[in-house]
Amino acid sequence: MGFHRPLMIGVFRSHTFSKKGYDTEPVGMQAYKGKAMANDIVEILKHEKIEQVIGIGHDWGSFLLSRLANFHPSLFSKLVFLDIGYSVPGHGLSRTTVNYINNAILKNMGYSVFGYFLFFEDDDAAKLLDENPESVESLFFSRDEDLGKKYMGAVGGFRTWLTDGKTAPSPAFVSSQDKTCFRDLFSAQNGGFSAPINWYKVSLNDLNKEDESEIPEANYILQQPTLLISSSNFITATADFPNQMKSLVPNLVCEKLDCGHWVMLEKTDETNELMAAFLT
Repeated sequence: MGFHRPLMIGVFRSHTFSKKGYDTEPVGMQAYKGKAMANDIVEILKHEKIEQVIGIGHDWGSFLLSRLANFHPSLFSKLVFLDIGYSVPGHGLSRTTVNYINNAILKNMGYSVFGYFLFFEDDDAAKLLDENPESVESLFFSRDEDLGKKYMGAVGGFRTWLTDGKTAPSPAFVSSQDKTCFRDLFSAQNGGFSAPINWYKVSLNDLNKEDESEIPEANYILQQPTLLISSSNFITATADFPNQMKSLVPNLVCEKLDCGHWVMLEKTDETNELMAAFLT
């Protein structure tokens, strides 16, 4: 009889571990491929003798949860996706796809959504991010959609935001402790942003294509009971994950909260209540 424990997969993988502790040398792009990271997590679970888990993913964690469920479907009893939904194999955000989405949304809705993706591939992106942690943190957590559209969604917007040293007021759900934690985690002493932006570089360069071609088509369908908690965030709303997932997740429950991307921070009680009802 297996163990059923929650496995929460977050956003950034910024370090590797060694026997002596943290290895703060930036990790190359190959270490950020979906299959490689999924295998890392499976190894940890095996070491801990955990046979089955409930998977919970947010942001890039939702992508990694998707690949874990594709490569290791028997590992999960239930799945929960927060804001970012299931990522079907072979349909990643490559450079071609990102440009297509940006142009289509700009034409139909008057703004772009993935300008920041393209910025992260610039040679000096990590340097600019490392030099302006307060600007990065404030834009990531901002609830001002106009700022988001102008400086995250628009091509070239994030660069302007950083080079001008702009900051945005913090929303109420971001505490001073959250800010300190964010800046410590991505400080130069801990490796900065060089490794974390590899999530985006791997996707833009379609480096998961070969690995994902190995996934049996039967594994594209998530058979586990699955909960999607979406938000009103202007970027993820354009993806319409509830409709995207209908044909791929037979046992799907969709809930929506009126909040931004960080659903578990902004709507903590509501998120926990929805997950508790689903999981029990």
